[in-house]
Amino acid sequence: MIRHGQASFLEDDYDVLSPRGEEQATRLGQHWCETGLRVDEVYTGPRLRQRRTAELVGECYRLTGRSWPESVELAAWDEHQVDRLIVEHGSNLVDLYPEMEPLMVAARSEGSHAERARRFQRLFEAVASRWVAGDLLPGNTETWEDFRSRVRESLRSIVEKQGHGRTVAVFTSVGPVTVALQQAMGCDDQIALTTGWRVWNCSLTEFAFSGSRFTLDRFNALPHLPNPDTWTYR
Repeated sequence: MIRHGQASFLEDDYDVLSPRGEEQATRLGQHWCETGLRVDEVYTGPRLRQRRTAELVGECYRLTGRSWPESVELAAWDEHQVDRLIVEHGSNLVDLYPEMEPLMVAARSEGSHAERARRFQRLFEAVASRWVAGDLLPGNTETWEDFRSRVRESLRSIVEKQGHGRTVAVFTSVGPVTVALQQAMGCDDQIALTTGWRVWNCSLTEFAFSGSRFTLDRFNALPHLPNPDTWTYR
C-alpha cells in the first residue's frame, strides 16, 4: 500500500500533487524498476492525488520497457472525510465542541508552511479522535464504522482473489492504510488511528497475505527517498 505523494496543502486544490509529490512518486517508480519488482495488479482510490501517484510510477515502468498493469479505480480506497469536515463545517465543530476553538483559530492563522501544517495536524487529531469515538459531528459525515467497513470489504476482495504469488499495489491515503494496519495488527481504534498519523507521503506499507492470513511485513518505509529532507506528511 502506497500513500499518495505530497498533495497541495494550503493551495486552492489540495488534490493536486505538489512538485515534491510528483518527485516522490517518480522516485518510487525508479526504485521499483531498479530492484526489478514485478507488479501484477494495481488499484487506486478515486482522488487525483492517488491516481497521479500510480500514473507516475507506471510511467517509469513503461520508460524502461517493463510491464505495468492497467490500474483499477475503486471508490472504497477513497480517504475519509475528516479533512473536508474541518474545511466545510469548522464553525459548526466549534459550536459543538468549544474547546476546539483555539485549535481552529491557530490552524487558520498565518505562518510558514511547516507551522501551519503542524497546527492543522493538532486540529485534525482532535476531530479525528471524536470521529473514531462515534461522537456527534456536523454535516453528513461518513462514520468511522462505515469507512472501516468499506475499506475492509475491498481489502478482502483483493486478498481473496485467485492466484499464487501475486504482488498487488494499492495507491491510497492515510485512512485506508490505517484500516489495513488495524486488520493486520488486531489493535483498537485509537491505537490504529495514532499509528496512522505517522504515515509519510509516498511511503510503503507492505503486507503478506494467503487465505485468511494477513500480516504486516513493513510499515511506512521510504527506501526510494534516502534523504530525510524529501520526507513530508502534508
